[in-house]
Amino acid sequence: MSVMDANDTPPLPEDPEPTPIPEPAPASSAQFRTFAGVFRPTALTILGAMLYLREGWLVGSLGLLGALAVIVAAYIITGTTAMSVASIATNTRVRPGGAFAIISQAMGLEAGGAIGIPLYIAQAASSVMYLFAFTEAWAYLFPTHPPMVVAGCAFLGVSALALTSAELAFKAQAWMLGVVALALISGFGGLAIQPLHSPTLFRGTGDASFLAAFALFFPASTGVMVGVGMSGVLENPRKSIPTGTLGAWAVTGVIYVTGAVYYAFIASPAELITNNTVMIDKALFGPLVLFGLMASTLMAALSSLVAAPQLLQAMTRQGVLPFPALAATDKRGAPRNATLATICVAAVALASGSLDAIAPWITSFFVLTYFSINAVVFVEQQLGMISWRPTFTIKPWVPLLGLASTATALALTSPGGGLLEIGFVAGVYGWLHRRRLETPWETVRSGLGVTIVAWAARRWSSTQRSERAWRPDLLVPVRTSTEVGVLGPLVEAITELNGSVKWVGTGTDPELQPALDGAVTRLKLHNIYATSALLTRALGPEATLIAMEALQGAVFPPNLVLVDAFERSEAELQALVDHCREEALGLAVWFRDPRADAPNRPKSVQVWISERGPDWLLSIHQANLDLPVLIGYLLGQRDDVELRISTTVRNPLEQSVARTFLLQLVDQGRLPNETQRVAYSGAFTQVLVDAPRSDLHLLGLPHTIDLERMKHLHKLTGTATLFLLDSGNESLLA
Repeated sequence: MSVMDANDTPPLPEDPEPTPIPEPAPASSAQFRTFAGVFRPTALTILGAMLYLREGWLVGSLGLLGALAVIVAAYIITGTTAMSVASIATNTRVRPGGAFAIISQAMGLEAGGAIGIPLYIAQAASSVMYLFAFTEAWAYLFPTHPPMVVAGCAFLGVSALALTSAELAFKAQAWMLGVVALALISGFGGLAIQPLHSPTLFRGTGDASFLAAFALFFPASTGVMVGVGMSGVLENPRKSIPTGTLGAWAVTGVIYVTGAVYYAFIASPAELITNNTVMIDKALFGPLVLFGLMASTLMAALSSLVAAPQLLQAMTRQGVLPFPALAATDKRGAPRNATLATICVAAVALASGSLDAIAPWITSFFVLTYFSINAVVFVEQQLGMISWRPTFTIKPWVPLLGLASTATALALTSPGGGLLEIGFVAGVYGWLHRRRLETPWETVRSGLGVTIVAWAARRWSSTQRSERAWRPDLLVPVRTSTEVGVLGPLVEAITELNGSVKWVGTGTDPELQPALDGAVTRLKLHNIYATSALLTRALGPEATLIAMEALQGAVFPPNLVLVDAFERSEAELQALVDHCREEALGLAVWFRDPRADAPNRPKSVQVWISERGPDWLLSIHQANLDLPVLIGYLLGQRDDVELRISTTVRNPLEQSVARTFLLQLVDQGRLPNETQRVAYSGAFTQVLVDAPRSDLHLLGLPHTIDLERMKHLHKLTGTATLFLLDSGNESLLA
């Protein structure tokens, strides 16, 4: 048998989710503007328990500068988040649900629900935190009253007001804000009548660490999200959310900084640590401060019980929670059922027993929400999509700072280092993902995908695909629907591991288009990227060449052309070989399996490679070896497929050298260990007859087509045969 090179004849080698409940237009009586709908509830929530009952302890424990550092850290987190929220709110209509709506619009309902559910729990539980603060204030007047009884009674009163109507609750807030302002004037005015102390700038006398103090104090600033949560009942969310939120954030920040200075001068560190009501004792008129404290804590609890049901209702309306009753509204348009559910959640939180016990957990969930919001804005900014056009623009460093600060805060202050909270969020996301929610709007995820593809396309246009990046990107020209059916299983087998398919119809068969559509659908069901096109104005042999040339301008052009030999003449196959060599494309010519009982997919694959003597050396590019072995590897990836690589030698004395070559080929080519390796001696045509039967034989394709010779070899195999021509861009050893 003669040595066969590239110019020789082979041996060459779940149930669908219910439709989300539509969002009804809010009743006109429930529309609020910036001050009443955002600024006032946000400010009242922030100026609650911590200002009166824990800021003094903070200053006494860490000193004035330490306390200011905690306040600044907390306000950096909430400030960056507030600016991110403002930017989003001016870019699009914020749907009901506040933070949930923001994240859902950007990342989909799964991500929105994964953050929205823990945020809802935190909002509901924070109402209890404020009631515990109210209990401490009540104890100043009635120290013998059982704290849990007081908290329970306050809880019932606030719950009744929340159930009555959000509008009534907001009216109550109107005069409460005035009371809080008078209380602050009376408290800070104590500096004019009390003996002043020299402030302790650095660490005071307490045992609390900076991180523990931050975790306890941070809920003071989390009220910044209350106004955002009212997006469903705002007259103009796009205007009110940025103005009201940032205004409340700035005003309350100044008040807290002023409060830290006040506490540092009004009492000694020891007194600040042991006396939580020092502002009442040192005020111009103590009862006014006490009343302001009680009013602010009750209003903060009320604000949380009003905002949380809005979030719960919004999640239910979008199908995140499978409890349609929670989406219902009463005759006034209020989410009565969602409010009742929130009251039940808050009642469970009462079991924590104290403000200090519940505050760190609330901190964790709020911080996780803030992290997500900053992440959404940062991603939107980086995508650079035209749809991102907020009228309130912020620099990328703002959400980036928010991301860094929230991630640090979560890791350092969470009771579980953030792992428990992240695990909870991941579990919720997994649950929602399994339910296959359908997000009824475009999200940033689609933009992210488009941007990545566009970036890759720009990079690809200036690069050559390397051997390591090779994968079978097939171009399959067909003329009849029968040809589509014949090639379909082979196409799927070659590309299912990693590849793509471009079907091109070039015939007049009326069934061709439906066959192409069906082939694409079947491939996509197996997660194979596939497209099709029908050329109606280009027919005959030249149609395939036209398609090949046109697709070379694509971002990811085909690199392997697959044709059915039954449909091609020798002249046409020769033209294909010449064109593929000119364009550096691989070519595969398919001869069908003549057996009536042939399997749909090959169970055994035989790769034939040409003799490599006398040196039998492996190299990075090996003509009529790389492509056949790579295709054989792809076809042999199924567990039930047997892969065999064989060669023939003229001289039996060279068999051992050939076996060593095949062993090195399998080893250096990282082929499966179970790959069979056989070196035969003798005439190749006789070896084909005597070799064990295989469902598919892979052989090299010569540069000069001899169709009769190819048909003869196919007949000798007795099964399907695929002749392959390397493009020069494949490499088994890469």
